[in-house]
Amino acid sequence: MIDFELTEEQLAWQKIAHDFSEQEIRPIAEKLDRSENLLADFPWELVRKGSGLGLRTLSLPKEYGGPDLDMLAWLVIIDELGYADVSCAKIFSQCWKLSRTIATSGTQEQKDRFLPAFRDDDTFLLTGGSTEPQSGSDNHLPYDAPNAGVRLSAERVGDHYVLNGRKHFISHAPVAKLLLIAARTDKTVGTSIGTSSFLIPRDTPGLTFGSVHDKVGFRIYLQGEVNCDNVRLPVENLLGGREGQTSYKGVASNVELAAYAVVVARAALDASIKHANEHGDLAVSTMIADMYKDLQAARTLLWRATWMAVHNKADRSITMSAKVFCTEVAVKTCVAALEIFGEDGVMRELPIQKYVRDALAMPHMDATNPINKIKITKFLEAWITEGPLPQWGRTAG
Repeated sequence: MIDFELTEEQLAWQKIAHDFSEQEIRPIAEKLDRSENLLADFPWELVRKGSGLGLRTLSLPKEYGGPDLDMLAWLVIIDELGYADVSCAKIFSQCWKLSRTIATSGTQEQKDRFLPAFRDDDTFLLTGGSTEPQSGSDNHLPYDAPNAGVRLSAERVGDHYVLNGRKHFISHAPVAKLLLIAARTDKTVGTSIGTSSFLIPRDTPGLTFGSVHDKVGFRIYLQGEVNCDNVRLPVENLLGGREGQTSYKGVASNVELAAYAVVVARAALDASIKHANEHGDLAVSTMIADMYKDLQAARTLLWRATWMAVHNKADRSITMSAKVFCTEVAVKTCVAALEIFGEDGVMRELPIQKYVRDALAMPHMDATNPINKIKITKFLEAWITEGPLPQWGRTAG
């Protein structure tokens, strides 16, 4: 049974996140969103303060000094941090996913080498890199083809791998100290088994960084270009110690992004209710009712998908459905809020236009929504071929 009551631990972290959000994020969020030099204005002091509270390392296993919070706790914390600004909040949660990946998929030597360094440095940010100029959502398509997916190559030469190629739209690339880069270790087979991930410290020779992307939404959550020019890595930096394993963790990514969609929709709904009350505008009451209805449906689906994942019943068809549905609800809700505010909604001094910009970015993150829908359809087609649909909660891959 799914329990929506928060535990004592979750309540404690909720307060930490709420106080930090209101005291540290909200006062600087608008200024950061208007930055004309994103890299120079990156909020390092905010990162240090949040790290001091444990907000950067909250997924770190207890044996490495972290609280090892699960994804249900992520929902509670994102709901507080993101309410002030999803862009600042995402700086922290990106590290939850990647530290979790190293802890669950890395070798013992990799965990012992990288996790303490991550723990002990308040400015140690993590990133994972898959997207390339000629390769994006096809990395997530439900087919395998030697000529599709990741092109950046990793060639085994003795006890090293040599990496060559380029990535772009890589989150935290301009500021991360450790990168998990997806590279093609075998171009004769499909991308799912021919792609591997490598742990690359920022100061590795041959690793360079290009432009910082100037996005419409999520602006201070930096994305940028990564170039590998004969980057030589010891075989010990191959994630998990074997080829064919990537750092992409679909369930965690789906849950995280859906949580941001829900919180930006909540912020837009709250602003709309306050605006309607202040202006005595009963004409928009049915719009607000629709916004509320959609938000509650999105939140319920998200919690169900996350609860199943935490209890080892992960179903990718449901987590992908949560990502798609929640991001679509975010766009719909924020655009409705814009209409409720009228001409005020497009003014820069009010947050509505920012909610819309942030929401519009979400359907294109973590594979586009059309790609996710194709994958959901593939699951359904398989089940229909087999006979009846499975009991919900059965792992779907």
